[in-house]
Amino acid sequence: MFKPSTIKVFILAVLVIVSAFLFWQNLANVYLKGNLNTNSLFWLGIWLLFFLVFWLFFSLLVESKAICFVIYLAILAIFFLFFSFHYYLLVGLVVLFLIFIVSRALMQKERNERLKISLRAVFKSGLKLILLFLALFLGLLAYLYPLIKIDEKNINLPPQILAWVAKPFGGTISKTLPFFEAEMTIDEMLSTSLVMEKLDSNPLSPELIKKIQNKNLKETDLQELLKDPEVVDILRSQAKGVDPKVLAKQRNELAKKLDIELRGDEKIVEVIHKLASKQLQSLLGPYIKYLPIISAALIFIVLTSIFFPFSWIVILVASFIFMILKTFRLVRIEKVMKEGEDIKI
Repeated sequence: MFKPSTIKVFILAVLVIVSAFLFWQNLANVYLKGNLNTNSLFWLGIWLLFFLVFWLFFSLLVESKAICFVIYLAILAIFFLFFSFHYYLLVGLVVLFLIFIVSRALMQKERNERLKISLRAVFKSGLKLILLFLALFLGLLAYLYPLIKIDEKNINLPPQILAWVAKPFGGTISKTLPFFEAEMTIDEMLSTSLVMEKLDSNPLSPELIKKIQNKNLKETDLQELLKDPEVVDILRSQAKGVDPKVLAKQRNELAKKLDIELRGDEKIVEVIHKLASKQLQSLLGPYIKYLPIISAALIFIVLTSIFFPFSWIVILVASFIFMILKTFRLVRIEKVMKEGEDIKI
């Protein structure tokens, strides 16, 4: 029959392992897949929060150093379930393991020296060091897995960064052509554009006439008109009848204007990717090879600035959970006699 304290240690260990697994998994989702959207970053932050909270409780409440060290090793071993082995990463994880040990020792020291337990002070003593070296480790990870990937031909941007740069490039394209939609192909956009340019002289379909009746076409804002999905569908159906030779000529002119190669079947978002890649290569020039180390430094600086307020959130959540555990008598604070030394003459 297991003691209640043994069961509690086991539960804490499971919570630490599971939260670490989910944190590394979400970290891989950001670093390896380039998912920088709000949802991915939110869950990454949530699982980091829970991992740190459970780690703090585990390291503070579990007396056995051997059990703590085994769980720390398990936390770091899980990392390689999602990331490929690299000697730099192994060194980084070894340092992080040592930081776990030092942080636990600092918390235990703070706990033993205090006459009255203060969770804020105890947790803060260990958390500060962990977050600093975690920021360093994530910076190292950014060096080995840069979010902006470079190869011989171009610079590959993550989807979210591409979405950020798509807006200014989209504005440039929409000024060149009166119809722009990121998921359309080049040929679809050009065909629709040709239809719209001749809208006031070509015979109109009954459906389109019905949509724009009582409107002066020359004074109508086409972008406003295109917000109507029915108008878009009608224009797309009419665009299928555009002369292929005229379409090819328009595509070649656009390719020259943008100074990139166009086949016609690529989506607008792919064209934006090419433009953004080309612009970055032109802007950075010989400094492109330094992007990984610049990325690592930026990640470290950003994280250290974020982790300062984040540490207070971790401590607040941990304190709140402690109050709940104390209410249900799963943990308790006992008064003990402590020996001390004094010096006299």
